[in-house]
Amino acid sequence: MNSVLERVYEIGIIPVIAFNSVDEAIPLCKALMDGGLPAAEVTFRTA
Repeated sequence: MNSVLERVYEIGIIPVIAFNSVDEAIPLCKALMDGGLPAAEVTFRTA
């Protein structure tokens, strides 16, 4: 298994996040890290 899949398996859950600006993203990512979730799937949306 490659290292990315191994890491996903270790983490056990990957939250899906969406935000409108970097100002929202940074605190959210810090909170996820503090909560023990070091990875996330980012949803990109275009107008």
